[in-house]
Amino acid sequence: MLKFLLKPSLLAFFFCLFTINSLHAVEVSKLDEADVPVSSRDNGERSQALRKTLEKVIIKNTGSAQSLQNGVIQSQLANPDALLSQYGYFEQNGQLSLKASFEHRRIIALLRQAQLPVWGVQRPLTLFWVALPIDGETALLADSATSDERRAFSSFSDDRGIPVLLPMLDLDELMGINPNDVKGMYADIVSSVSGRYQADFLALVSIEGNPGQFSYRLNLYTKATIDSGTQPLFTYNGMASTTSQAVTDMMSALGDFYFTKYAIADTGAQVGSSVTFVNIDKMSQLVEIEKYLKQLSAVKNVTLSRMQGNKVTYSLELFGSETDFQRLLSLEPRISVVAQGEFSPSASPASKPVFEWRLP
Repeated sequence: MLKFLLKPSLLAFFFCLFTINSLHAVEVSKLDEADVPVSSRDNGERSQALRKTLEKVIIKNTGSAQSLQNGVIQSQLANPDALLSQYGYFEQNGQLSLKASFEHRRIIALLRQAQLPVWGVQRPLTLFWVALPIDGETALLADSATSDERRAFSSFSDDRGIPVLLPMLDLDELMGINPNDVKGMYADIVSSVSGRYQADFLALVSIEGNPGQFSYRLNLYTKATIDSGTQPLFTYNGMASTTSQAVTDMMSALGDFYFTKYAIADTGAQVGSSVTFVNIDKMSQLVEIEKYLKQLSAVKNVTLSRMQGNKVTYSLELFGSETDFQRLLSLEPRISVVAQGEFSPSASPASKPVFEWRLP
């Protein structure tokens, strides 16, 4: 769906960074690599650039810049070569940059050693409706825009591994919504014209003011459950000197919100669980399920514990809680609940939800 919605000029960016599943959540790739601008290929500058790229990779995998203050991380940043897989230089628009990739498993092991939360590859997709001053009038920001604000969204999305989507603003949308609907935070009206976008969250953003002093506000909603009385899940507001800085400030705050919601820390406790799938009739389903479970940031170990007919149960050891695990399952579009149940540490296997895995 996302391929159809994105303008051709932006497809390369999104498909370089993300693999899109058929529904909402996005599987973020290239979490182990980053690039930074450099002025030369000098060895001294190379060392500083590798440190900066490792910093970016750590932030991508934890979701928070505060992770760089951890003592274990600080020690590793002094020796980025120990985790380095490969690096190289490239030039774009006259700017030389260094691109580096690191060994992903060792990055995750480092974060676990530092007792930091880890944010997995499955991440929620957020649709942004942005009202801001353009040429003296309040206007909406389109996906096809080439403005500093649009570039700020793309840059932050790339640096933090947070998938974002902006509307096309075609004739149908412009007939159904105006900038004041977004500026006034009328989430029900905005939601009514957002049905074509398969996102997990809906963000309404208002930026007002004059050069040097802009006020901004962001309201975040669960896209599937919005009516006239719906309160935002998350609100953030402040002041910025430019509109692009306002975008970066809001995205940073939103990234921290997602970090607290989806990044999973090792509690140190022995947390066991299980998950059951039905309607399994192909070996490829078993392969994909086990592969999926093993990469979840909440899962420490996976064991196939029982197979009976078309029903399969996996025993799990978790880093976090069962609530964390359930939250991650809800992001996977290939998983659907076929039988409801309670998801709690004391729940018996029969009372837990039963799932179905759909092959793409």
